[in-house]
Amino acid sequence: MIAIGLDLSTSCFGWSIWDDDKLMDYGKLKPLVDNLEWRERVEDMIVQLHDIMKKYKPVEAYVEDVPLFASKGKNILVQLGFVQGSLDGLCVSHKVHMNFIAVGTWRKNIGISTGEKDRDSKKIASLEKANELFGLNLNIAYTRTGKYCSERSDDDISDSILVYASTRDKYKSGKYFGR
Repeated sequence: MIAIGLDLSTSCFGWSIWDDDKLMDYGKLKPLVDNLEWRERVEDMIVQLHDIMKKYKPVEAYVEDVPLFASKGKNILVQLGFVQGSLDGLCVSHKVHMNFIAVGTWRKNIGISTGEKDRDSKKIASLEKANELFGLNLNIAYTRTGKYCSERSDDDISDSILVYASTRDKYKSGKYFGR
């Protein structure tokens, strides 16, 4: 079964393609045009994701679900709802079944429920886990002052990989026994 793992926002889509338990491909999509409004950015990336779906023909999509609340306010929930609705339309057009996974659930399943409260620690843990499990070299970037820099890191990719991997018994915490 071909599946796609997705980590979506209004600025970047992380994606990963799977053949059952085997990671086949991965990447991230950013708007092709600068200075777009958030809706236009999402539309631009949905068009790019359409091409990925045409190429790989997934039958299942595994997506990080929109939280029921956002510490940054209601506008974030509206934006993420738009992203998810846009994805739903794309998946329907490609006959792809969507599976939603809460962020806390996939992190716990994959073994990176670190107890850390800050977002940066969670993103770094995601990158380290994806690199470890799949022998990748996803970028973990820092500023000159040593602060984690999400904009230059590949955490969108690692999250898309781990969202799907967290649903597979082979990769669930305690189930992975080597390379």
